[in-house]
Amino acid sequence: MKDFKERLSHGPPLILDGGLSAIMIAQGLPAGAPPELWVLEKPGQISTIHHRYVQAGSQALHSCTFGANPLRLSAFGLGHQCQRINTEAIALARESGVRYVLGDIGPTGEYLPPVGTGDQHAWRESFHQQGRIMARAGVDAFHLETMSDLREALIALEALQDAAPGIPIMASLTFDRKPRGFFTIMGDPLLPSLQALADSGAHAVGANCTLTSPDMLELARLATATIRVPLVLQPNAGQPIISSQGIRYDQDPAGYASDAMAMADLGVRVLGGCCGTDPRFIAALQNMLLRQGQA
Repeated sequence: MKDFKERLSHGPPLILDGGLSAIMIAQGLPAGAPPELWVLEKPGQISTIHHRYVQAGSQALHSCTFGANPLRLSAFGLGHQCQRINTEAIALARESGVRYVLGDIGPTGEYLPPVGTGDQHAWRESFHQQGRIMARAGVDAFHLETMSDLREALIALEALQDAAPGIPIMASLTFDRKPRGFFTIMGDPLLPSLQALADSGAHAVGANCTLTSPDMLELARLATATIRVPLVLQPNAGQPIISSQGIRYDQDPAGYASDAMAMADLGVRVLGGCCGTDPRFIAALQNMLLRQGQA
């Protein structure tokens, strides 16, 4: 844990993995099914994806637990499998031989009133339960990802701090680019939101999903000028294109790697990919870092 905290601040940029669910869908995960189901039914395929990322250059892997909080699992009839799914998913990531395993924690899928019927106390207990399980399973850090409501991110952050004191936490919101700047769909602005997470104790803050790498690069320019804790950024692989073969993305690995390198040059400490990225994107970034002596 101390090692991970130090790694956030020292050495070359820390390279994460890329997308997971899109690869699983391409391998046969039914549309609408939770990826966490394969932790129980097809763990070997998850393990293979993890190994591919490590071979590509990932130094930290996300466990297949993005939707494995009790509230979200219950929507699929899997709430009673929360402990098993989180524990076994972390073991699958650890078996890859990667240096760091990140307990991946996504939103509940609910919204607070008046938009939805979410309950803050239930959210806190759900994140607290997931955090306790992950801590026992031996994660090196937590990563809150794809949070579209700063309030939910802060609730999750507090719950994890209480559930597992001492385990580092990275927290990422997902932003849209508007004419006035970057905002979550709940209207949370970029810089005040990242600062709020940092002030509340997140060891690294940043953004993932929604944005392409050119937009994420612009976000990086704004954030690195103001935010003083390490930044973590994971752009999508361009824009999604819907075809008869499913969803694909319009960016190639070289374009992603070029933009990610520019983010590293700005001082972004943690880099990875989100929707549409795969091991080719991580390998392209790793090769570019090697060529420039930053790996």
